[in-house]
Amino acid sequence: MAKVALSLILLGSIFLMSTYTQAAEQDSDGDGISDRYERLSKTNAQDPNSKPVDMDGDGIPDAYDMDSDGDGVNNWQDAFPKDASRYSKHETQSNQSSDKKDTDGDGFSNALEKENGTNPYDANSFPDADGPVLELVDMPEVVDQEIVQVRGMAFDQGMGIKKVQVVNADGDIFLGHFEYTTHFQVKVRLNRGENQLQVAAFDSANNVSRRFLSLTYAP
Repeated sequence: MAKVALSLILLGSIFLMSTYTQAAEQDSDGDGISDRYERLSKTNAQDPNSKPVDMDGDGIPDAYDMDSDGDGVNNWQDAFPKDASRYSKHETQSNQSSDKKDTDGDGFSNALEKENGTNPYDANSFPDADGPVLELVDMPEVVDQEIVQVRGMAFDQGMGIKKVQVVNADGDIFLGHFEYTTHFQVKVRLNRGENQLQVAAFDSANNVSRRFLSLTYAP
């Protein structure tokens, strides 16, 4: 008989604990904050527009949350308890110090490389704001051939040449190729009469240098 009574008491205790837990976790207005926390925070548990601040959205109001910003560091250990992207002043100072360095030794600081979208760990990737050097080989102003070769020299002290092209007044684009490291030629089809040509060299950072050429095709 005593065992039966004890069993009933245990079952009753479990039931009461379960009921209490359910009540504690109940969220009547569905705003993500339990009624219990709403009562503690003195907000309206029946109004989804009335709820306490919960920065990390974990259902625990900031006033009762040991890690308000949800960065895995408790508030009392967190130098920036309201900023999930930072938690240590030492780390921030370390990052700032790292930004001043030039890790790949290309002459540009890590911070400047990040700002320009280049790789601070690759010496062949660095900010390049200067256009390439572009020079043309002299040509006669009047030619009797429809197809001509525009020749010249192009090189870039930054990230290197990407392409050389010639554009005529009609917008036709003629792409060139390099015969040697810096010497290029572009095969261009001329129209009868005067042809205004734009020769352009692009580097890998999309800087461009231009030269203008006037040729008259008189067959």
